Amino acid sequence: MTMPAERRDFLSPLEPVVYLDSTYTIAYFDATERFHAGCNAFSQRLEAESVLPAVSDLVYNELAFHHLKSAFVAEGRRLSRSWIWVKRNMPQVFTAAMSEVKASKTELERTTLKLPISDAVMTRAFQLMEDFHLLPTDAFHISTALESNVTAFVTLDRDFLAVDGIIVYTCLLPR
Repeated sequence: MTMPAERRDFLSPLEPVVYLDSTYTIAYFDATERFHAGCNAFSQRLEAESVLPAVSDLVYNELAFHHLKSAFVAEGRRLSRSWIWVKRNMPQVFTAAMSEVKASKTELERTTLKLPISDAVMTRAFQLMEDFHLLPTDAFHISTALESNVTAFVTLDRDFLAVDGIIVYTCLLPR
């Protein structure tokens, strides 16, 4: 029988290296997100305590998509159109949103270690999906970190808590 992850809050002792999941990263960068203030404070703590934050290409992908879709949704609401209509018909919205995408990318490049996604990641990810009933993206985040021997995660995703052998930092209240 497996045990759940070790749950820690944002005031708990820190590991030397932590993987920043997309949910956390999006909340950190987006001031309109519910947990933005807590994620921003935790990020400052990581820096102050010289913790190395790690990410992967998956984080860059999901963060960029969040920025772009948020811009499309906002314009779509203004025009009573779908976000996909805005994406297809209003390239200026895409162009304007790219400044935020690029700024986030630059900050991540400056402040985090980008972990490689090796061939072994896929095998492990599918095993994690099966063992812990994880959605594919969660399994790939966890697998990518574990393949680089990073076992501590910062996330707002409760599904990570099911995975045995990892540490999960979160500001979510226990259920």
